[in-house]
Amino acid sequence: MTEDESKKIRVELDHEQKVIHLRCWFYDFKGVLIAEATEEDKKKYYCGKYMTYPIVDEDWEVREDECIRDGLRSLIVGKRGDTIPLIKLREVFDYNAEERDCDYSDILTDVERHGITVSNRMEDNPQQELPETITLEIDKIRKAEDIYRIDCDWDGYYIPRRFCHVGKDGQLYQHIEGKENETKNQYLRIVKQIADDVNSISWFFNKHHLKVRCLSVVSYDESQVASDRRIPDDWHISIKTLEDDINSEVERMEGEFPDDHYKHKRPIL
Repeated sequence: MTEDESKKIRVELDHEQKVIHLRCWFYDFKGVLIAEATEEDKKKYYCGKYMTYPIVDEDWEVREDECIRDGLRSLIVGKRGDTIPLIKLREVFDYNAEERDCDYSDILTDVERHGITVSNRMEDNPQQELPETITLEIDKIRKAEDIYRIDCDWDGYYIPRRFCHVGKDGQLYQHIEGKENETKNQYLRIVKQIADDVNSISWFFNKHHLKVRCLSVVSYDESQVASDRRIPDDWHISIKTLEDDINSEVERMEGEFPDDHYKHKRPIL
């Protein structure tokens, strides 16, 4: 530990080889810098008298990312040599689905470059692989509009949460409140986004038979039987065909690059 009383700064080192994520990327955690918070810090980070900043990587960079506002504990992914379940990276995947910093596969390869193995085994039963069917649960969140939320069953390969709306061309596009989404930007298409995620999972884990299944969120009102998870007939056709559309796009991508899983990746363990 070092101190500079004149600047009211203290540095505490960490020697446990932890790995931390900031937004969508991963860093070797070296320790923290603790400094007396300015009034601007208190507004930005909702902190008290002191603010704690992570120090990362070999250049000992002090980071001031907004994601540290709730503390550093939740940002620690593990330690070098750890094996973690895929769901452990849920927060990173969800953030990336909103901000589009990188591809799903970039997240997987980056965390492994930092010495952490990502497992496709069940979190509560490491002897069992995750199922090859990825279950997406869809809810219509505004009855008067065609706006939907797509969540993923946490017991399988994780696909991040997305909100979507029906575009003028009848296709599903990522919905961002307060922003006009142009249908010309084809990457905002939900079919494209989810198919890319599934293809990344297939490539990374060398699994070539992954499929998605789309179900509606269980409603507990008296008008619907809880076991009936079919997509309702009165939902937009783009939601009713979403399962087939995603699976067809995944199949097309795999056919376009059939040997891609052998490239740019660690050996299969």
